[in-house]
Formats: sequence, structure tokens, C-alpha cells
Amino acid sequence: MYKLLPDEEKARVAKEYSQRRQIVMLVTFIFVAVVAMVGLFPSYMLSNSRLKEVAERVRIMGEPDLENDESELRSWLSDLNQKIRTLSPKLDKDRPSDMIEEAINRKVNRIKITSFEWGKDADTTSLSVSGTALDRQALIAFEDSLNASGRFATVSLPVSNLARDKDIGFRVKLILKPLTP
Repeated sequence: MYKLLPDEEKARVAKEYSQRRQIVMLVTFIFVAVVAMVGLFPSYMLSNSRLKEVAERVRIMGEPDLENDESELRSWLSDLNQKIRTLSPKLDKDRPSDMIEEAINRKVNRIKITSFEWGKDADTTSLSVSGTALDRQALIAFEDSLNASGRFATVSLPVSNLARDKDIGFRVKLILKPLTP
């Protein structure tokens, strides 16, 4: 294909194209800036009015008196630190969640556990597991699996729970083995 434009005309067309492209970019930038300003103006006005309102309230209330509040803040902080130390995991020796998890892991298919009761006497920690069993075999299998865990010193299932054949309501009392130092 032959060149249809001479070099001078080609340079003039390239210059004209460059100028028009710059104008389009400038107009686009101005349009985006105007849209951004219009979009942000209401939030700017709201935040500016809130700033003035807070400044006015602080001026009305006067300077805060931190010296009087210091003793109150220190007592609050010491109480909070004491509560945090009380909840420290180092002091939690019994771990009822571990006992509950063990009982749930040892549950057999035909057993439905409905509630747990955890208690601690002077030397013993106990967990009572209540629920329903589909049949006697399921209840006996549950008791055997708890005994086989080796985690509990005694697993007591009242004999009265075995009186029925189906849909047996039960309450198993588990006593945790004492920890050996």
C-alpha cells in the first residue's frame, strides 16, 4: 500500500491526535473529580458539624479532671487484673470440658445424651451424664466404653435404669481419677 499522506501532514495529524487525546483525558479527570467532590461533600459537612458539636461539648464541660479519677481508674485496673488472674488456665486443674469431651467421644450410636452435671467435692470431681438409650445393650456398651477409657475411677449406672427394655432414661455418674503428681 502506498503512503497517502506526506510527512508534514502525517506529523500534523499525529499532533492533532495527541492534543485531542489529552483533552479527553483532562475532561475525564475533571468529571471524576467533580463526581467525587459531589459524592463526598455531604459526609464532609456531617463530619465537620459533628466536630464542631464535640468541640462545643468539651468547651461546655470544661477540662477533664484526671487527678480525681486516677484513684478510681487504678482500683478498676487492679480489680480487672485480679479477675484475669482468677481466670488463668494455670489455676484450672479439673478441666470439666475434658471430662465432657471424653464422655461424648465414648458415646455409642444408640445413646442420646441430654445433659451434663459437673461437681467437685473436697477430693473428688464427678460428672453426671443423663440421656436416653434405645435398649439395654446400648446402655451397657456405653458403660463399658466409659470404663475402658481408663480416665474415670468409677462409672456407676444404677440397676434401676436396666429395668426397661427400650427407650431407657439413664443417669451415669463418673468420678474422675485423681491426678498423680
